[in-house]
Amino acid sequence: FSMYCLMIISAHYVFHLSGGTVGTINITNIFPYIISLFVYFLVNILVLSCYFIISSQRLFNGVLNFGLLKEVGMTYCITLILSLVLLFLLQEAKYFGVFLFTILITFLSIAFRKLLYLYQEKANQVNRDHLTGLYNHGFFKETLKEQFSDCKLLKQPLTLAFLDLDDFKKYNDRNGHLQGDRLLAFFGKLLQQAVEGTNFTVARYGGEEFAILMPNTTKEDAYAFLNRLRKEVNDTYFDGVEHIPYRCLSFSCGIAEMEKDMHESDELIHRADQALYYAKAQGKNNVQLYDKHNMCLDEIKFKQDLEALEQQVKFFLSKDVYTYRHSKRVFKYALEFGSRLDELTVHERQTLALGAIIHDIGKIEVPRDILNKSGKLEKHEWEIIKKHVTWGREIVAAEKRFDELIPLVELHHERYDGKGYPYGLKGEEIP
Repeated sequence: FSMYCLMIISAHYVFHLSGGTVGTINITNIFPYIISLFVYFLVNILVLSCYFIISSQRLFNGVLNFGLLKEVGMTYCITLILSLVLLFLLQEAKYFGVFLFTILITFLSIAFRKLLYLYQEKANQVNRDHLTGLYNHGFFKETLKEQFSDCKLLKQPLTLAFLDLDDFKKYNDRNGHLQGDRLLAFFGKLLQQAVEGTNFTVARYGGEEFAILMPNTTKEDAYAFLNRLRKEVNDTYFDGVEHIPYRCLSFSCGIAEMEKDMHESDELIHRADQALYYAKAQGKNNVQLYDKHNMCLDEIKFKQDLEALEQQVKFFLSKDVYTYRHSKRVFKYALEFGSRLDELTVHERQTLALGAIIHDIGKIEVPRDILNKSGKLEKHEWEIIKKHVTWGREIVAAEKRFDELIPLVELHHERYDGKGYPYGLKGEEIP
């Protein structure tokens, strides 16, 4: 009521000051009408902005959104036109004019209500995951960006949790994809029920991975909430879970809280993802907080990646034992070089070592008689040997987690003088 009083009083005085005459409808008043409407609209927006910032302690980001201003501005223009229509009707036919105007407004209200309903329905389809009914990946990322900016500016805590259904692939393989979809929908419903009555946003992030965004929540409170939820999920039966390793429904969870040194929401995602990886490495069915001082996150991943790559290199034991031993030696050299290069991060040293052990993996595609030939290679044989770097790239690229190793595999025969292969890169063109 106070807001509308301010709007009407402001519009009234502006109408007078801009030369408008009260009491009659005159084409010469069109400029004062428009100016008054603009002030009416501006006061409305300013008061609403103050309300959101002061009363709700949240930023009204939509105020500066041109698209929103345009849509609201159109609504106010319609209001001006309807008010002029009402005045014409009142002048020409007082009571009948009010009657006609009431019918007009009623029909317009019904039409707008249907349009708003259809808009909301379409918006929900765009923002919702069709299987679980939760918010989808795209909507969640946008919400995270907004919440990240708001909480950073207002200096409020913001916590992100990633949840991954344990052994979902094994469940799918045993029970089929349709039953797997039912499990995802069931788990999504459990999460939705868990966050009811809170300001948390829950979404299906992708596959069997879910995310919960928790504004005004510390990581300790988030840990207590999610660990309690984990135990409740363990005690909730779903058909077929007795055949997976834990013999119950379970999830692994990683939690990260926004910190002062963060500038992008992607940093929060990365940390929560690392914490989730650590939770899975700890044996699944547990909740882990991200700790930047805990280096075993990288160590565990490095050991698992190294073990996986060594299994691939062992194929050479039966085909070409020299390449196997050579790969192990280069791995040893890479570890020693890395320990002496102080400017490298721990992650870069690990990447160097992993690239070293797998760098010749493409030779698996080279025929045995060429690999083990004791004499000089023929020209066509040498061309086949040179292809091992591109074959190696294709093998490594097949598993996305090893993408960082691709340059080390593909370009390890480039030379500083530009006489290497496959591309003849020269000097600092070589990464």
